Amino acid sequence: MPTPVSSARQCLTDEAGRALDDAVSVARRRSHSQTTSLHAVSALLSLPTSTLRDACARARSSAYSPRLQFRALELCVSVSLDRLPSSKSKTLENEPPVSNSLMAAIKRSQANQRRHPETFHFYQMHQQIHGSQSSLSCIKVELKHFILSILDDPIVSRVFGDAGFRSSDIKMAILHPPSSVSGFNKSLKFPPIFLCNLPDANLNRTGINFPFAIDHEQEDFKRIGLVLVKKTSKNPLLIGVSADAVVTGFTESLKTGKLNFLPCEIEGLSEGFNVIDIGKEIREFVLGKLSEDLMNLKVKEVRAKTERCGNCGLIVNFGELKVFLDGGALENVVLQLGDLVRDFGGKSWLIGSVGSYEVYMKVLAKFPNLEKDWDLNLLPITKLKSSTMLMIITV
Repeated sequence: MPTPVSSARQCLTDEAGRALDDAVSVARRRSHSQTTSLHAVSALLSLPTSTLRDACARARSSAYSPRLQFRALELCVSVSLDRLPSSKSKTLENEPPVSNSLMAAIKRSQANQRRHPETFHFYQMHQQIHGSQSSLSCIKVELKHFILSILDDPIVSRVFGDAGFRSSDIKMAILHPPSSVSGFNKSLKFPPIFLCNLPDANLNRTGINFPFAIDHEQEDFKRIGLVLVKKTSKNPLLIGVSADAVVTGFTESLKTGKLNFLPCEIEGLSEGFNVIDIGKEIREFVLGKLSEDLMNLKVKEVRAKTERCGNCGLIVNFGELKVFLDGGALENVVLQLGDLVRDFGGKSWLIGSVGSYEVYMKVLAKFPNLEKDWDLNLLPITKLKSSTMLMIITV
């Protein structure tokens, strides 16, 4: 059973208690039925200065800028929170109770803090005075130990790993002052999984299997479907080293009529889905192999097909977003696709991919209104390519 927030708060110091209150606020704002370790991480990272954020800054990978990697971490945390089930219960107007996993982290914190050299003699003396009945109840968990136990949560560890952090490195940064880890960043060799830009390679001949190399294709397809049913930000832009492959797999499944991964909210499109790929035309137009007239004709063809579409859905795959940086007068294409989103938002969607958040920011610098006009929703893809696995083996 979940633990009432008031009971959990009694186990914490004032500073740690404020962190718990912030986590509860995140859970309540998202209409979640329980407060978890992920909510605590989200609350701590949202603060401009916090113990966790400072530790991450010192334990981050040197392969990317701090802003870029923190943005990656925020995306990973946000996606994980989006996956948690929401509740319409009126009790959420009060305080979502503390989940069993978060309460277990608090209990671990108490045990760890009791054994810590700084406090061992204090609690030993306290137990001698008050007897064995005092147990762990007298221990008020400090913020540092609270965070250390949260980082042991497997879900939290996975989220940090997806953004290129290692929980063990962050814990070391918390336990040691900055001066003792001055060269720490240089030792990190693992960039964020979905911010890498690695060439293709074949790893099958190694015969090595990794638990995090499992194909999560169907799960990714379901996440795309959840974006499609949103009222706003409903056009998925997949971001990551394998994003283009996932887009291809998703659109191919739609073409063959495999729709079991789509939410029931869009099953009403009884005529199914049509897919139009215009990424090739955009790429050829940028390279000068396709005239502007033919490019405009292709976009008009998409619009005409959308108008003729009755009770069906139309997915327009614009391909790899990086192409928009390679030149060409693409302003008109961007405007026309924006008009398509505005005029046929109920049955027409855009989908595409981008290799990294850094490339995405460069595209936004070139087309500042792109995210709003195309109603985009960034969707991180953390599935590893075989080339990523090869890098991990050879590091």
